[in-house]
This record gives sequence, C-alpha cells and structure tokens, in this order.
Amino acid sequence: MEIKAEIERLKALIVYHNERYYNLDAPEISDYEYDQLYARLKELEAAYPQYASADSPTRKVGGAASSSFAPYKHLAPMLSLDNTYNAEEIRQWYEKTSSFLKRADFEMVVETKIDGVSCSLTYEDGLLSKAATRGDGKTGEEITANIKTIKDIPHQLLCPVKGAIEIRGEVFIKKADFIQLNKSQQEQGLEPFANARNAAAGSIRQKEASVTASRPLSFYAHSYGWGDMGVDSFTGFIDKCKACGIPVSSVRKVFTDIEDVIKFYEYFGQNLHNLEYDADGLVIKVNSFALQKELGETAKSPRWAEAFKYPAEQCQTTVKRVAFSVGRTGVVTPVAELEPVKCAGVVISSATLHNFDEIARLGLRVGDKVLVERAGEVIPKVVKVVSGAQGVPAIQAPSACPICGGVLVREEGEVAIRCINPNCPAQIKARAQHFAGREAMDIDGLGEAAIEQLVDNGSIKKLSDIYTLTLFDIMALNAFGDKKADNLINAIEASKRRPLSKFIYALGIRYVGEKTAQILAEEFGGIDRLAAASLPELEGIAEVGPVIAKSIKDFFAEDEVKKELERFKLSGVSPINAPRRAENGVLSGKTFVFTGELKTMPRAKAEALAKENGAKVSGSVSSKTYAVVAGEAAGSKLKKAQELGVKIMTEEEFLALINYKSESLFG
Repeated sequence: MEIKAEIERLKALIVYHNERYYNLDAPEISDYEYDQLYARLKELEAAYPQYASADSPTRKVGGAASSSFAPYKHLAPMLSLDNTYNAEEIRQWYEKTSSFLKRADFEMVVETKIDGVSCSLTYEDGLLSKAATRGDGKTGEEITANIKTIKDIPHQLLCPVKGAIEIRGEVFIKKADFIQLNKSQQEQGLEPFANARNAAAGSIRQKEASVTASRPLSFYAHSYGWGDMGVDSFTGFIDKCKACGIPVSSVRKVFTDIEDVIKFYEYFGQNLHNLEYDADGLVIKVNSFALQKELGETAKSPRWAEAFKYPAEQCQTTVKRVAFSVGRTGVVTPVAELEPVKCAGVVISSATLHNFDEIARLGLRVGDKVLVERAGEVIPKVVKVVSGAQGVPAIQAPSACPICGGVLVREEGEVAIRCINPNCPAQIKARAQHFAGREAMDIDGLGEAAIEQLVDNGSIKKLSDIYTLTLFDIMALNAFGDKKADNLINAIEASKRRPLSKFIYALGIRYVGEKTAQILAEEFGGIDRLAAASLPELEGIAEVGPVIAKSIKDFFAEDEVKKELERFKLSGVSPINAPRRAENGVLSGKTFVFTGELKTMPRAKAEALAKENGAKVSGSVSSKTYAVVAGEAAGSKLKKAQELGVKIMTEEEFLALINYKSESLFG
C-alpha cells in the first residue's frame, strides 16, 4: 500500500505542477525537478503495473484547454518531448533508436529548444485560417485572432500550397524585447512579468487581440503537423517554411554520428546565453519522415525526437538571512536572502529552501557560503553549503505563523508545515488573487495591488467579502478613480454568474486544477451536489484518484467552507451549472471506454456524445466497464477488454446505439 500511496501522491503533485506551468504560466519548480518527479512516477508504474492507470500524467501531455477560449480539437496530437540531461543519456537515446530502426546511418537534425509556448497554425490554400494552443495535446484553445497580430506570422504563404496544412512552432519574446516590455509595464504602474515565457503565454491568451498586438511576440516554426507540403524530411520542411515566409531558427545542424551531436551539445551549452532568446537546450529529430513514421510515438512523446537539456547553472554566494513566506494553502516556505550574484544571465538575490527538512539536510545557517542553481525561469534553489559560518545557531522553524501568529501544524506524511488559521492575511491575499484570476472568477481589475490594500485595511477578511465591497471601499484605494472603481464593481457583479467549473477552481481546493474542476462540474452539475459527494462517489470518477478525492472531501467538510458557500449564495453568487449526464439517456448506468483512432470524429467528441446520452466515460478498463469502443490502432485497453470479457464495439455500432446522424467534420 505504501507504493500505491506514493504513486497517487506523485500523480497529484505532477498534475498540480502541470497546472502551474501550462495553464497558470507560474511554475514553482524547475524543469529538472519536475522531470525528476516524472521519472520517479514512470519508474514506479513500470515496477508496479498493477497500480498504473490510464489517467496517469505519464500518459498525457501536461496542459489543458482553458474555458476562456473555444476548444480546438487537434487532428493529429501535439505531443511533448522526453528529456535527457547529459552525454550518456543522449547515447542511450541513439542506441535505442538505431536498434529499433535496425540501422545506424540515419540523419539527425539538431536545433535550439526555445523556451516559449507551443502553437499550431492551420493554412488552407495558403491562407491562415486557424491557430491554437497545444492544451493537453488533443484539445487546445482556438486563438486565431490573437496569433494574427504577431508580425512574424504571414497571413498568406509566399509559396503555393494547396489544401490544408498545419505548421507547429513556438511563440516567444526575445530578451531585448522582454526588457523593454517590463520597462513599459513599470512605467504604467503595472507588475513586471516574472520571465519571458510567462509573458508570452499570457499574451497569446488575452481576451482582447489588441492587448496581444501590443506585446513584442515572435514565432519560429519547429515541426510539421499534418497535410501535404510536398516534403519528405524535416530539413525539407524547414526549407519549405523559409520559402513560404514562415520564420525558423537559424541554429540547426545535420549529423549522422552521435558523437558529433554530443560535441555540438557541449559546445552549444557554453554559448547558450549568447542567443537573442531564452533556450533551455537542444532538440534532436530523425530527419526522414519515413523513419519518423516507422519509429512512431508513445501516448505522450514521439520516439523520433528528444530534448537535450542542460544541467542548471550554478554559482556561489552568501546567505544574509532566512525569511518565511505563507502561501494560499497556508504552507510556510523558508526563503534564503542572498548576497546578489550573477547566474545564468540574471542577478540572483533570493533562493527557495522549500521546507525545513531541506534546511536540516543542507545543514544551513545564516552566513554560510552556498552553491545556488538556476534551472529554468523559476526562483533559484540552494544546492549545498560550501563553507559554514562559525558560531551561528541553526535555523529553526517558526513556532507560530510568521504573518498572523496562528497555530502551525505538520500533517502526517508531509514535510510542509501549515498555518491553519483560515483568516491569516497572507493566505487570504493569495487565495483572493487566485479567486479573482482570469482562469477562475475572472474579476478584471482586482489584481495583486488592490487585494493587498483591501486585505490590509480589513475590507477583505475572507473570499466572500469580495461580494460585499462597496464603491466607497474601492475608491479609497490608491490609483482608483471614479471610472476604474465603477469598472471593478461591475466586474465583481458580472463574476457572480461564471460557469460552475470556474467557481470550483476558484475555491482553491488542493490538487484541483482547471481540468479537474471541469470534470467535477460535469459529473455533479451543481456546487451543492459536489459538496455533499461521498468519498466513494469521488473516487469512482476515473480522472480523480484517492488523493484528490480525499482533498475534495476534506475541503467541503470544513465548517468555515460550509459557511463561506452560504455567504456566497446570500451575496448572489450563482454559478452556471454544468449540464450533467442525462439521467434517463439510452446509455444511463453504463460505463464506456474509448480507445484507438476513430474515423468520423475526434475521440473527445465521441466521449461527449456518450455523456450526453447518460453514460459514464472512463479512461481505464475494468470488470465494471459496459463496453469498449475500439478504433484503429487500439492498444492495451482493447487487450484488457478481451481478457476481462468486456463487450467490444466498433465506432459504427456505438453511433447506431445512440442513433447519431453524421455531420461534416468542419461543421
């Protein structure tokens, strides 16, 4: 049971960090730390397959489509890449690839891995018709109007290409442009962006295309989605892109010897920070499209490509003091304040210490000389103590909350200590920012600066107080005149009728991100039903494991949460309930699993049709499954259904069962 619990804990943690990175554009850990968590989960699932499940993040691309934009179904999955971090791992990838192909003379193309946001461009007869984010790899967000404002991207291709094609690439902001963007932000009294990737991600997902147009976004094509461009290799694709006016990276080399690839990897690592844009490594691809097809892909990544990343850059400095911050969930995080030092192209003055067990492991004291590293565009971390300060006492965890003086507890099985005072100002500020955020209740104008003042002056002591704010409260804030105050009051009023999924997400339930909130909204249809759900009901949802189920159950069991829900109702907050599965549909009471590629529609649409007709859709096959609908290239789910004697249906049989009449693919 310890292994199963560890797998569930890792799954929940990875889902949480996926949410922070892909959807909130606010990562809390480095790519390397994330990859370590991911690798550990893969290792455990391989060693204990009885505990592996179809909803594992190791089988999915990390993001999810936001409900702020229309969903876009990718005709071919937009997969992510597996990562390696040293020469030996690069050799292992090559040996595995050449063994699979039974040849060693294939060409490999190496190019920069730009730290930006993936985007797909669809051209029909040479005209840009659609643009979308990657999302979860199957469903993204349709952001055509925003993408058309990027000057690099041609609205019409310069070369003739008939029919529909899809080109994929990276939206990013160059270093010099990012400096100017943050300067402009500060001149307007706005918060500067944490890093260029976050700025790019937020910019392409603006509701107003004019805001996107004001941001200095760039684009480089990096892969071929689908369609006929008349090319048979990646280098041919790149040449075609250049001929058509689509920008591509200038850093690109073709090799046939893996040792030459490694030499280039080592050379390039020394020059990485001289690029005009942020890059965290290289990408290697088998050049031939025929060989790419032969190699195929896993559920998450292509076998014919790999990301070659670089270990984090490290430097030495001195710890001046240790401060304590309190987050939205009450976790107290120690942060080392450092003598400023330049590392990986930026000046570092603070580094996370994660938790107090980590301080004990490091043996850290104030005054110590330490090695810090900056892996990715997140707050750096202390790696080890280089030389210790003499006669300095050990750093102790606070006995009370450093913000409110409340009681601190450490839950069983966790390293974090938490403030359990629900009225802690630091938690209220962080929760209010989350609640008002664009992906939650979307209260335009209720940003960090306003919330800081409203909590400090006592106007907001709990989330529901947002809905009792008056015009007088708002106009008392710095930089709020009549019009701005009116706009905020109107935005607060408008937020009372947000979709249920946004309200669930806004509540800040631990481990519940946007995607899980959407699933819960569809499953229960209303907040009262969700709040009353039993643990078995929650665990019975395929995409909700035991850890998330317990977190949801514990959240709604709290007296303060029950009171808050009542206060929200009294203030007029009435989320738009999601349509539930049909109670009396032709598939009521039956659980379906879909696998393989369907002919007439994306699998996600078939799953939606099943739900509309009363079915429950699961990601894994069990003895309780009513039927498995198998398309082309169905794999392990079909095999398991056969082993368990579960009914297997064709796509045609399923559509006949619900009396579905076909419609145009583009309808």
